[in-house]
This record gives sequence, C-alpha cells and structure tokens, in this order.
Amino acid sequence: MKIIIVGAGICGLSTYLHLRKHLSSEHSIIIYESHAPRFYASKYPPTPADVDTSPEGFNLDDLSKSTVLVGGGLGISPNGLGVLRRLDPELHAAVIEQGFKAEHYVFKGANGWTLGKQKTSDKGVHPDSVEEEATVASSRHGLWETIRKYVGDGVVQYRRITHVERDEETGKTIVKGIDGEGNTIDDVADLLIGADGSRSIVRTALFGTDEKYQAYYLSVLGLYPAHSKLTTYSGQSGVGGFLRTEIPDEILQDRRMVFTFGRNGFFGYSSAGPPSAKSLMWWSTFETSNLPQTKAIDSASIKQELRDRHKNWKDPILHTVLDHAEVESIYPTWVVPELPHWGENGIVLVGDAAHALDPTTGQGASQALEDSETLSLLLARCLKLGEDGKLNEREANALAIKLFHEIRGPRIHKIVERGKKISGQKGNMSIVAEYFMYFFLWTVIHVPAIGMFKQMI
Repeated sequence: MKIIIVGAGICGLSTYLHLRKHLSSEHSIIIYESHAPRFYASKYPPTPADVDTSPEGFNLDDLSKSTVLVGGGLGISPNGLGVLRRLDPELHAAVIEQGFKAEHYVFKGANGWTLGKQKTSDKGVHPDSVEEEATVASSRHGLWETIRKYVGDGVVQYRRITHVERDEETGKTIVKGIDGEGNTIDDVADLLIGADGSRSIVRTALFGTDEKYQAYYLSVLGLYPAHSKLTTYSGQSGVGGFLRTEIPDEILQDRRMVFTFGRNGFFGYSSAGPPSAKSLMWWSTFETSNLPQTKAIDSASIKQELRDRHKNWKDPILHTVLDHAEVESIYPTWVVPELPHWGENGIVLVGDAAHALDPTTGQGASQALEDSETLSLLLARCLKLGEDGKLNEREANALAIKLFHEIRGPRIHKIVERGKKISGQKGNMSIVAEYFMYFFLWTVIHVPAIGMFKQMI
C-alpha cells in the first residue's frame, strides 16, 4: 500500500514515525510539504532578524506562514509526552532535554495576587507501572526539529499540493502539486493522510469549499475565514516571542509556567528550553474592538499597544519582557469548526486539519501526537484483519478511518468545550468583573470537583 502524508509539521512527522513503527516495511510512505524549512538545528528559537518584520513585509497571510515555519512557544502536556515515550524513549528524552520541564502552573492576577498553583504531573492518574510525566515548555521549532531528526533525510519531499481528487474506478486518490522549480507532479495514494494544518487542502477535497467546514483564525485583530471574504469578527488576538535573558529565579525555583489574567487581557511566560539556553518565551492574548483596515501590520505599533495594555500590571517579569522583547510572532490562531467526520474513501485528516484547537486548551501539540498514535494503531490492527482474510485493503482503511473518528472525536469535543470556558476569562471587563474572575479562578483551582484546569491526560 502507498501512503501519502500531506504536511511535515509536528503531526505529519509523528504520524510517519508511528506508521513506520506499527506497519510492515512493505508499505510505502512519503511526506509532501509545501515549504522547505527556514531553520535547521538551531539551538535557540529564531530571532527577529531572521524574519522580515517591516510594515511592508508584515501582513496577515505571511504571518500565518511564518508562524508555521518559525513557531511560537507551546506546552507539551503529560499525555503528549506519554505518546512520545511509547513511540521512542530516545525521542522522548530528546524532546525533554531541548525544552523546560515545567512542574507547576502558577495562576496570577494583574493586581499581583497569586490565585493558585497546580502541579503539571500526571502522577496518580495512571497505574504505578507507567512513568510519571510533567508538562514540558518548548519552542514549537524545538519540538518540530527534534522530531524531524528522527524522521531522517529523504522522507520529506517539498511539493506544494494544489489538488486532490478521488478516482472512483480504482478507489485510489490522485494528488497533484508543484515542486520548487514550478514543475507539476502527479501521484497516486491508496491512503492519503491530511496533516496539512488548519487551511487543509485535503479537508477541502473531503468537504468542498462550503464555508462552514473552513478554518477560522484569530488574527492580529480579528477572526477571518481561511478561504473567503471577511465575515464574523471574534475580538480575540495574540502576540508572543522569545527574550534572550537569564531565566528568573521565580521561574526556576519550582519550575513554573505562569499565567496572568487581567481585566484587559492575558499574559503568560516560561523558559523555552533548559536554563542555559537563556530563552524566555512569552505570549499575550487580548480583546480588540476594531477590525484591521489593511493587511499591513506595524509591529512597532503592536509593541506599544502591548506596553499600554499591561503597564499597570504588577509583575516584574512581565515588565522585563515589555521593556526588552520584540514582537516576533503574531499568532493567527486557526480554529476548525466541528466536522461530521474526519475521513472517508481512503482520505483521513489528523491534527489541526481535523480539529485546530484554541491555544487556551494547551493541548494542540499533544492532541496531534495522540492522533498520530491512534490512527497508526488502528490502521495496523485493521490491516491485520485483511491479512487474516476478513477484510480487503480498502475495507481495512475504511474501518480504521471510521474507528479513528469515533474514538478521538468525543475527546476532542470535551477539550474544545473546556477551552471555551478558559477563553472567556481573557476579554475586556469592568473592575467588578475582574475581581469576580479572580474569585472564580481561585475557586476552580482550589476545588478539585470543579477542575477547569485539571490536566487533559
């Protein structure tokens, strides 16, 4: 069987590794990726000098692409680390080594109050035989680069896929694209896996151009559909970056990732790697009232707005970031509406292509890793039924795809609903609402029965 994976991000690369682990070597697997990576084996996240941030070159479409290539910060939760451990203990160790083991989440108010602290460990959740995991903070690029090394060279081919269609007569999927020199390519897959992110060309092949199945993103100043004219505006925005500095003792003393809530936004920070890397990652989410009048974005203006927004917040580390950091990433946060299924007829979606999550869930990377493992295990099991003469190859693929959505869909739905509750605490509000929010957050942190911040593990 020939398997084509579209997309060489975290999900696409991990899916390849899982398939290679669980399927026999007789199956052919190839990855197509539209963009050659800009950065290889960098010890630190890329700096602003690596990216064109002039107002002329800084626009919404380019920001979306550069965020994929450069990346921001993320947290790999215990469930995601468990997937990596089962995949390859050496890869698991390498991911932890390049990141920062954040053993505690600390929740604060903009007024300086500490609302609570929570261990990130999954201790007590699994049987004693299962190794304990705790959240690892990392640059997205660091996680991606570590996985890429284990995939090896020659697997990823840089081709931009432009069209996907089913050949009903043969039951195969035809993939058309363009290489870096402008030459057209044609390929055929027995199984096509769409790991091509929120603006997935593979998802379009499944559902067409109906806007209700297209991704929406929280851009610099609003919500835009991926493939159509401007429609609904959400009012949520995000920026972030990395500051080259000694990691403050407050972060190191109990290895923390800090989340601060205020009446006019949200701010978070942690180390992006081992303390010796001197890379402090930070991010800010806030509410805006106006849509952009142009596609050009002025990073200097955004930085000034960031300072104005947080100038009265009582957190010394936050003010160090505001004084010295550059806005390196403006996060077009893509959200995919709930889909009726994730695949059929030899085509299946994984990761953000199937269910791009709000970053407030803290589960984007980990759920992509869970997808990779689940699909690969199901496919291996269903193909074994084929070897036993119970199913042919097409039927085995169809059954694996069906079970994949039935198993993973309910879990993703719960995570999405949890994210909506947390996201609701990040908009503009009155001082009364602000202090009610503090009380609410204190309650859900300290009363386990409520458990909004319970790990999704």
